[in-house]
Amino acid sequence: MMRRFYTAESVTEGHPDKVCDQIADAILDECLRYDPSSRVACEVLATRGNVFVAGEITSGYEPPVFEVIRKVLEECGYCTDGIEMDTFVHQQSPDIAKAVSVSKEFRDNIGAKLRDRSRGAGDQGVMVGYACDDTPQLMPMPTVLAHRITRELSACRRSGYIKDIFSDGKAQVTVEYEDGKPVRLESVVVSCQHGAEK
Repeated sequence: MMRRFYTAESVTEGHPDKVCDQIADAILDECLRYDPSSRVACEVLATRGNVFVAGEITSGYEPPVFEVIRKVLEECGYCTDGIEMDTFVHQQSPDIAKAVSVSKEFRDNIGAKLRDRSRGAGDQGVMVGYACDDTPQLMPMPTVLAHRITRELSACRRSGYIKDIFSDGKAQVTVEYEDGKPVRLESVVVSCQHGAEK
């Protein structure tokens, strides 16, 4: 019998890592809304009242980055008064743009029958987790449980069911596995930022 423990963490919408991801996603969405061929590779850093966006945006549309930042912060439950914002965004390197704007097959006339220029492949992406039969969601049980806890924590904050908690929170769940199957909940840790009264 082989035993192991698997731990997963999930964060709420106000956690700094999640806030940064949401800002980057919103910038991408804004670009794609106006120019579906946009290429966006931006990074976001948020700390102590400062938000910094850097990276490459190649698009026929210039997104209102500061407006996007404010909107995401407000949706996450933060006040944007006094937030310092800065950007260092530039267009993609011409060498990279050449490689990804048009596919190699099209450039080499292999794909001449293609109805368009078939965009080349870049290397940007988000890869997370794996599929398994632990749960109906086909995700590992600790991941499903951690996400469920943070969704409920966020819902309790938004509805006012739990007063004076902030949007920055996380849950960590550890499950014991025997022979590849979940058999026991080992531990659950939930944390959230809150006012001084809590």
